[in-house]
Amino acid sequence: MFRLRNLLLQSLQGLSIGWLLLIAAPTFSQTNLSQAIDQALSKRCLDAGQTGVSVISLPSGNVLHAYNMDTPLLPASVMKLVTTAAALHYLGPEYRFQTRVLHTGQRVGNVIQGDLVIVGGGDPKISPQTLWHIADQLKKSGIDEVSGGLIADTHFFDSYDHPPDWQDDGSGQRAYNAKMGALSINYNIVAVHIRPGNHAGESLNVWLEPSSTYMVINNTGKTLQRGRNSVSARRLEELGMQQTVATSPSTVQINVQGSLRTDASERVIYLNVDDPARFAVETFRAYLQQVGIQVAGPTEVRSVPTSGKLIYRHESPPLSWVLKELNTYSNNFMAEQVVKTISAHISNTPGSNAQSTELIKQFISSSGANLQGTYLADGSGLSRNNRLTVHTITDVLKIMYQRFDIGPDFLSVLRVMGADGERSKRFSNSPAKARVRAKTGTLAGVSTLAGYVASENNQVYAYALFLNNNRCGHDGADAVENAIVNAIYSFADAVSAQTHYTLDTSRQ
Repeated sequence: MFRLRNLLLQSLQGLSIGWLLLIAAPTFSQTNLSQAIDQALSKRCLDAGQTGVSVISLPSGNVLHAYNMDTPLLPASVMKLVTTAAALHYLGPEYRFQTRVLHTGQRVGNVIQGDLVIVGGGDPKISPQTLWHIADQLKKSGIDEVSGGLIADTHFFDSYDHPPDWQDDGSGQRAYNAKMGALSINYNIVAVHIRPGNHAGESLNVWLEPSSTYMVINNTGKTLQRGRNSVSARRLEELGMQQTVATSPSTVQINVQGSLRTDASERVIYLNVDDPARFAVETFRAYLQQVGIQVAGPTEVRSVPTSGKLIYRHESPPLSWVLKELNTYSNNFMAEQVVKTISAHISNTPGSNAQSTELIKQFISSSGANLQGTYLADGSGLSRNNRLTVHTITDVLKIMYQRFDIGPDFLSVLRVMGADGERSKRFSNSPAKARVRAKTGTLAGVSTLAGYVASENNQVYAYALFLNNNRCGHDGADAVENAIVNAIYSFADAVSAQTHYTLDTSRQ
């Protein structure tokens, strides 16, 4: 009996030691994770009260590290993750933007006795080549002449060409600040190409891409034999198009100034356009003329639907492809076009920023994500009025990870950091190389990073890092974020295991 009692005690002691080892080992690793993150956050260039960190394990959602988790902060372009998730939820991965061409009146032989109408559907990816292809297809269908005018139908969106909260900070003509429009081409940007002349004293060679009849160049730039290369280009709007523009409309002038040496390389300056619909429809008119279709009447932009017979339909690539480009290049214009499309599609009314941001909030809330402190000013993250918490972002990342219907598409739009590729150099020397998918964000004094990282054992974690009001500079902020992601890759598995063992122990 005594011997049996001793054997039982020894067995229980061994079991207790085993459980203690299971619990104690991950605790040491949790300290490693916390210490590594705390060390990264100890940089003097960070504002402790304006920094947020959330790290969770997936699919459980267990919180592994939290710092100012529920403090509303500026997300910068990490906002595009929320836009992407909502777009996939409401529109679906296979959604395609449509641009239609109609005609009023009737067609008699090769002549349309009426107006030619191009109806915008919010497509953010129509290129000049696409627009030329549409014109060419109309010509190949046998159309030679339009007796009426050329109409741009923009009723798919409301009249706001910027989110209402965007402020004029002096960057109004820069490409990243492009305006929105139901009918848009070339991301609503014009490229100003500038080359030196062959000899000193000659004017600079300047041309626009795409070229439009209503855009004219005022070139005062000169070619130098020696000296400093310095050129600038700026749009000067002389007269805006009201409701109707004549065939020879008032012009928008592009002023080019400065100088280039004879041996200087070509410069390209990108400017956004002041009137997206006008830019698109005047470019379309030029392409129609190039392919041999004469339009007799004036050009008109209408914000109400125009009825007519459908003669051509252009469809964009699937939404999942559009979102990949949007996030890879962090394209603000594309993000805002997608946002407006959400409400246009759901409500069958002109898409608006206000309706769409409300729908996005409904998606976040109904999915079970934390909405504390949330304010959505836009879909791109360019507004400094946006507020999100890192808690909200990791909740959204968790939700999308669990969605079989749209989760794979969401994951695929994120850049694979450190993998081979021109825009994937970050983390290229990290142990987590090619195991990090992320969206970056940058504004003045703001750096953000959010996404997923898979450990060596293929355990996946979601993270959101917001460094607001930091003075680290671009490289310094990246270094802080990289250190945290590397720590998750190296130490999070053991912390996740500790959570598992602790739960198991509590059930004994």
